[in-house]
Amino acid sequence: MRYPSKYFDRLLEFCSHTPIIDTHDHTTVCEPAYTDAIAAIMSGYFHSDIWSVSSDAQAEYLLDTSIPLDTRWPTFDRLWKRTLHTGYAQVSRRVLKHFYGIDELSLPALLRMQENLLDLSDPLLFEKILDEAGIVLRLEHMALDAGSIQTGTQQLPPRSRPVIALIDYHKLSSAKDIQRIAGRLGENAASLGDYLDICREIFTIHKNFGAVAMKDECAYSRSLSFSSPTRQEAEAVFDWLIANPESILPYPDGVKALEDYLFHQFLDMAAALDLPVQLHTGHMAGIRNEITKANAILLTPVFQAHPDTRFDLFHANWPYSGEILFLVKNYPNVNLNFCWVNIIDPLYSQRLYMQALSVVPHGKIHAHGSDYFGSADRAWAHAQITRENIACALSEMVEREYLDIRAAEQVAEDWLFHNPNRFYRTGVPFRQLA
Repeated sequence: MRYPSKYFDRLLEFCSHTPIIDTHDHTTVCEPAYTDAIAAIMSGYFHSDIWSVSSDAQAEYLLDTSIPLDTRWPTFDRLWKRTLHTGYAQVSRRVLKHFYGIDELSLPALLRMQENLLDLSDPLLFEKILDEAGIVLRLEHMALDAGSIQTGTQQLPPRSRPVIALIDYHKLSSAKDIQRIAGRLGENAASLGDYLDICREIFTIHKNFGAVAMKDECAYSRSLSFSSPTRQEAEAVFDWLIANPESILPYPDGVKALEDYLFHQFLDMAAALDLPVQLHTGHMAGIRNEITKANAILLTPVFQAHPDTRFDLFHANWPYSGEILFLVKNYPNVNLNFCWVNIIDPLYSQRLYMQALSVVPHGKIHAHGSDYFGSADRAWAHAQITRENIACALSEMVEREYLDIRAAEQVAEDWLFHNPNRFYRTGVPFRQLA
């Protein structure tokens, strides 16, 4: 994407030489080794656009690799032509062009692609693509194993720092859920106090291993509206679960007092460990989601209750831009993260970059997070789109004489590298890309 400004090319060139700290991804191993061309094109988030424009049955049909490509092609071709202009489709189109030399998708092109599918399980290829993307560090949201950390067998993907998957520790509906967590240390949690001590020890082990943050995505399964239950109320739920080991309470309503109490306790632990907390806000992967429960404005009481905990609000709260600007402007411990949203809605991102520059301190903005599971090819395309979004936004702001070109370059460098480097205490030395 381009912006009709004499400053655009200079800013895009500058961004292209600026290293990226990838603030959010889900890679645990180098993958995938693609085996089907249509599945490769639909990989990642583009699948949901195909799904949105068709039906459950058609989306499933397209991914049925037992059916020959040429048989599935007419259905895919029809749906591709109805979706190829979305932000998600831009990722697929860039992957097709850059890695397969395909400008226009056709059945012959698809069949040629089938013969040359990327094998991203190859660590050398995976790292090569990350080099092309200019991604120098990735924060990986992953289920770490405390036992493996202690035995020295925990593996990490290339150029990564781990992020603790916080939801595992507070989404509890049964005694089995509780003891599953306690079992990570070979312990048994007989009381709420025991459980909190175990979680604190696990988090400390993870930080000592190199974890730089906690991440929570409970907005997928419940409202971001957290109450402030007492310890006694939380213990009543916990003790009932322990006393009824074969029972399961409905989630989230049946365990809300326990979950909300644990969430607040974990936020205090994060502050004590100097670990920022990444929170999913706004749009959710897939389709048929209920968006109002994921609006970051619901977290206002949480930010007020935990002034010493640093928060990074993900996905720019799409589509609620006004709410996230208010929160980031008003709370010193709240930051704005554009991970994933650069491809959810490129124009929203460009407008929000511009508006945020004029509303909140630019030092509170983190520009990029790939948000894929493996898929270095898509991480490359996503990084390219992020850089273009920033160049579009900042070139317009220079045109408006809001700031000069050198200041715009510094802002871009801060958004892509320096701000997340400082916020997550990653200590990565800055070097411009060749």
